[in-house]
Amino acid sequence: MAVNLTENRQVLLTAYSDVISETSSTDWALFTYEGSTDNLTLVSSGEQGLTGITPLFDNGRIMYGFLGVKEPASAVLPQYILINWVGEDVADVRKCICASHVATIADFLQGVNITINASTLEDIDPSAIGQRLTNGVATGTGAVLNRLRAKEDDNMGSNLAKANSAVEVRNMNWEQFWKQAQREEEERKEEDRRRSLEERQRFEEERQALELREQEERERRGRERDSQIEECRRKRVEEEEEMEKSQTRITVRPELEDQAQPDKKEVEVSEAKAIIAQRTSNPRDYFRQRERSMASPHSPSATTPIQRPDGLSDDVAPTPLKPPQQSPCRPPAPSPPSSPPPSRTRTKTWSGVKRTRLSNPTPIT
Repeated sequence: MAVNLTENRQVLLTAYSDVISETSSTDWALFTYEGSTDNLTLVSSGEQGLTGITPLFDNGRIMYGFLGVKEPASAVLPQYILINWVGEDVADVRKCICASHVATIADFLQGVNITINASTLEDIDPSAIGQRLTNGVATGTGAVLNRLRAKEDDNMGSNLAKANSAVEVRNMNWEQFWKQAQREEEERKEEDRRRSLEERQRFEEERQALELREQEERERRGRERDSQIEECRRKRVEEEEEMEKSQTRITVRPELEDQAQPDKKEVEVSEAKAIIAQRTSNPRDYFRQRERSMASPHSPSATTPIQRPDGLSDDVAPTPLKPPQQSPCRPPAPSPPSSPPPSRTRTKTWSGVKRTRLSNPTPIT
């Protein structure tokens, strides 16, 4: 990913201007990244050149030092150095990502004469850097160096021309520089506002959509719960009605049976009376006559045929009872007079047995 110079652009430009300004005592500035992002920001700035910036380099970070050095000390114009510090404890992945940022930062810090890659303090030893600058390793092609050389050339003219041209050029350059910086800063802020507004609108739309889905889900669950409650209530009402019907049937059935019982008894009594009314003889008379015939074998009624309750006559003569044994102390009873043999008149069948009616039954002695 590319290095981000717009997030803290105003701070970076201010630190850069302090280093290259002739009126400022600041001669170095140290930059690094914000956390794990690629946003470049200012760490610190100060005086005393390499002596002041060297203690601030951290072995666990990637840092960029920009400073102006006058080498030799008698030189009028300073030379600007960019130190690309890569600490020994930095991860290899981070080193690979930040390797392409050096050229972009060097273009941003206009006027860099030499770039030094360092990972230990020996790599930024002041004597070694001074030797490289003295031997002409650094080239004076930077914009700041050209501007300063043009200022030295202006000193060769008249005092009036030198003063006017230097002031005009300086004012014009700084005015253009700050206008450009302000314009870029305004554009960056406008872009940030636009991006923030878009993100806010998108967030609001997502929030409304989420609330709508949640509301629909709540309504659906509410309807399902209401339907379940209504179904349970309906089933409970049906069960209660069925239970009431069962209890009503259980209560009404004995009452109906009790009400129907007298009617049934009355019907049975009336039927029995009707059957009795249809009979030609009374069963009691039959049994009474039979008992009398059995009790008095010599009575005239013993020879009379017995009328059965079903309308048939009993043709079989009743079985005569054996005479009681005479007591030795009592004389025997006189025998009844003999009667003529019975005449056969007619026969009827009763209960599948052929019977013969005797006109004059005579008891057998």
